[in-house]
Amino acid sequence: MTTKYGLSDVREQLLEGIKSAYPTKLECCRAAKVLGEDIFGSPKPHPNAVLNLFTEQGIKFALPFAAYRAGMGGFSSLMSDKPGTVLPRHALAFTIYGMETMRGGVAKLAHSVVRNMSVEDCSDEACWVNKGINPSERMEALEQIYDVMVKEGKGNVLSSDLSFENIVCVDCAKTPKEAYHLWCTMIWEELPGIFGVGESWEEV
Repeated sequence: MTTKYGLSDVREQLLEGIKSAYPTKLECCRAAKVLGEDIFGSPKPHPNAVLNLFTEQGIKFALPFAAYRAGMGGFSSLMSDKPGTVLPRHALAFTIYGMETMRGGVAKLAHSVVRNMSVEDCSDEACWVNKGINPSERMEALEQIYDVMVKEGKGNVLSSDLSFENIVCVDCAKTPKEAYHLWCTMIWEELPGIFGVGESWEEV
């Protein structure tokens, strides 16, 4: 409507608010107080509806994170058939691909972290590292670390607020935190391509 009626100033103000909730930089994502569809207030729109809106209005800078938010809602949310939430086939395919890519990446990272930790030494008797490399115990630790990486931040796998201290000691927790931080930095740069929005952030 702001474009139709020539209200360019209003449009720019709206876009400024959107920029904070749909960031283009990882540090801005982690510093933001409000992310994604929460910026629109109540009633909160479905993430698919927001992705459709940004696509229709050509708000390209917000598309990667909007697609990410839609993907993190899960498969059942992506397949919503409510009015305004049905994604075009192209967007749906890329969002499903992006969702699976990110969750698959977290799973591989969790496996790598647990594998590396299983051969380390630790002086803290309560730490999981001291439980040895029993397969069932290793799988239990793997599932716990994966849950922390995926579920902390209410499904935001790019959240920096991760706590591994109830699984391993403070010293051993540094390993998964550092690995996760590196993974997040790398995956963020690839976010536009993962969700089929563009080759890079510069492009969008």
